[in-house]
Amino acid sequence: MEKGNNMKEVNTSAKCFNGIYEGVIEKNGVISFKGIPYAKPPVGKLRWRAPEPMEPGSGVFRASSFGKSSIQYECFSEPASSNETGEDCLTLNVWTGSLEDSDKPVMFYIHGGGFSWGGTADPLYNGQYIVEKHKDVVVVTCNYRVGLMGFADFSRVPGGESYSDSTHLAVLDIIQGLKWVKENIRSFGGNPDNITVFGESAGGALTSILLVVKAAEGLFHKAVIQSGTFNLTYTQEDSDRAGLVQALMEKTSAENMQDLLDLSEKEITDAYTAFDDEGFSINDICVMPLRDRGFIHENPYEALRNGASKDIPVIIGTNKDEWRYWATVMIDTDHFKKSEEEMAEDIRLYEKYIADEKYNDAYVCASEEEKKNLNSFLESLGDMDNIWKYTELGNETVFRMPSIALAYNHKLAGGDTYMYYFCKESDNFDFIGACHASELAYIFNNPEEKVYSGTVDKNLADSMCSIWVEFARSGKPDTDQITWKQYDTETRATMIIGNDGSLKTENDPLREQRQLLEPFVKYYLK
Repeated sequence: MEKGNNMKEVNTSAKCFNGIYEGVIEKNGVISFKGIPYAKPPVGKLRWRAPEPMEPGSGVFRASSFGKSSIQYECFSEPASSNETGEDCLTLNVWTGSLEDSDKPVMFYIHGGGFSWGGTADPLYNGQYIVEKHKDVVVVTCNYRVGLMGFADFSRVPGGESYSDSTHLAVLDIIQGLKWVKENIRSFGGNPDNITVFGESAGGALTSILLVVKAAEGLFHKAVIQSGTFNLTYTQEDSDRAGLVQALMEKTSAENMQDLLDLSEKEITDAYTAFDDEGFSINDICVMPLRDRGFIHENPYEALRNGASKDIPVIIGTNKDEWRYWATVMIDTDHFKKSEEEMAEDIRLYEKYIADEKYNDAYVCASEEEKKNLNSFLESLGDMDNIWKYTELGNETVFRMPSIALAYNHKLAGGDTYMYYFCKESDNFDFIGACHASELAYIFNNPEEKVYSGTVDKNLADSMCSIWVEFARSGKPDTDQITWKQYDTETRATMIIGNDGSLKTENDPLREQRQLLEPFVKYYLK
């Protein structure tokens, strides 16, 4: 028991099957629990293995600080990467207004970071602000293994034949986190039969995957997918081409799986995060969950169309200027004076940093008609500098088109489907616009976040946070302010979140762009 601001005793002890956790009273009475282990530490013989449930226990633990982030190097665009890292990273965090009421809807957040960075210690994902405004919800954020620790294919290494799960450990981690929440969330005032999973970027892709994975059935009841979907996955061919495991073995002189298992955590971290002469590390190698290893049994869009998650209401959407998030990586004072040849080299490096060659493969495979469509799209952008044409193409082909495909197929199966398009521009830079991740401060109602969103419009933050919470409560994102019309295959109704903070429905926004570029989606999951 602790005394809150009103000097009354407040219960801060949550009894879980693996121990009793003592929380901390934050401002305005929000109770936080940080660093709770939801699986055994994946170390020693459990390295690169599927997570194992915690053993029952009755010990008392202070849950006052975030657990370690997964192994990664510190990245300027991922504040959580400055947190302590390590293999023992499978922890989650809970924010609640009280422990007594056990009927609160639960919002389970999956962080982004390109599958290679990030963690729940990122101040942006502070669930306190949501609960501060909406005391009747419980917010959970969940760490998972990223990069080399969560997505590497060791099954083809000599002696690694039994490591087929290693390509999608992050998915298995999240499923285990959901199982822990399902079993224990009543102790935090949450309802285990009303769980909403929401995630952004890599977290959005992982949320999408949960919709079609048998092992996740029954663990959640609604989903919000922000700026990431099934296209952010790998085939075996893609994984082989990325060469993550090969790079690690070269760096460490490992010849087989046992050599890799014998490496110390420090040896893995040092090899994985060391920069080469060009300024890249193994951590920069693009990784994604593998989709053709039997874990996802069919084309995920087809799985949706066949009704895999028709009973789960879904919100899905993207931001107007997603790709400009990464423009900061390559923008310099002379950039716009460069020749097309110099520009092409910059774009090559740009892709190496943020994307995979499979998107270029789509254009190689495209029919002549589809190539004409692509050229028509680029011509429609007028005299825009090449880099901005490239970002517009990335906005559409990597983010908006795959999201539309998910919404369309989910609706075809009869699922409740809601689509948004976020257009609130950041004031951090004059070129950043409504970039990737800029909606997060609004959904978390976090006025302290400045990295992506710039100055947060408090009224819009209140509105968006309330919409997401209401969806978690009821499965319908309607508030006193708006009635959100469902997406359907004819009208394609979409909620436009305007730069002026307005909220309005528009049917099939950017229709011509969609018609030109939507056919490329089929190449992403070939």
